[in-house]
Amino acid sequence: MIGELIKLDKPVRTVKQAARAMGVSESKIVKTLVVNCGGEYRAYIVRGDKRLDLEKLDCRMATPEEVFNVTGYRTGGVPPILNIPTYVDQELLSEDYVYGGGGDDHTLLKFRPRDLVEMGLAKAW
Repeated sequence: MIGELIKLDKPVRTVKQAARAMGVSESKIVKTLVVNCGGEYRAYIVRGDKRLDLEKLDCRMATPEEVFNVTGYRTGGVPPILNIPTYVDQELLSEDYVYGGGGDDHTLLKFRPRDLVEMGLAKAW
């Protein structure tokens, strides 16, 4: 298994809530964003305090329904390990660990972004 699942007493649905729950800055929280690129779905892992430039990627954000249908997870809890092409922002590779979605709004995953790339679960971009 990659990382450590952390169960929370209260739901976290935003980067701000996750940072507060873990007692870390928002830059230690990551978002797994699912996008639709002409019918192909991809996931991008970015810092919680950053935005994804969809115009550069020629993609659009997947709808909540699409996210659930493609990943099996609801938005806000999407983990970084998926069965669709996944890309990690290369600036995250130097982090010892970050916190991302753990599958639902009561769970976070503490992990090293570099591990995803080294294990072939994601590509750096």
